[in-house]
Amino acid sequence: MNDVRTRPLTEAEFDAFRWRTICAYAAAHVRAGDWSPERAEVLATKETDALLPDGLATAAMVLIGAETAADGLIGIAWVALQQEQKVGAWIYDIEIFDEYRGRGYGRILLQAVEETAREDGCETVGLNVFADNTTAQRLYESSGYELAAMHMRKRLR
Repeated sequence: MNDVRTRPLTEAEFDAFRWRTICAYAAAHVRAGDWSPERAEVLATKETDALLPDGLATAAMVLIGAETAADGLIGIAWVALQQEQKVGAWIYDIEIFDEYRGRGYGRILLQAVEETAREDGCETVGLNVFADNTTAQRLYESSGYELAAMHMRKRLR
């Protein structure tokens, strides 16, 4: 685990990240009951592209890659740094690829995000996590994140 290094994402990595993020975000919203399967990909694409209109060059957005010498890229984090209308940084996505999970890499990537935010002058880092993602919830709670809001729903059928 000591061989993990973080660095900015490359353009080629961004293209793969964008598509993977759209698919995962759409699927998570379908599982949560927010979006219909028929419209989920369109909605996820629209939201992602609105947040990253200039890709890697989008102002106040940082995409960090985590890699090992042996495996190359093993995960990616997407964070918005402090902006005029928001206080603190916001993690839009943090992912360790499936085959590398459970090795502590997520914690290292989360710490890199926090350090980037700290260096930018942010006093807080926030994020959303879907209710079915208990592994991520445990990581955030054990890293000092506190519940700030709760979105609830009741299915009627």
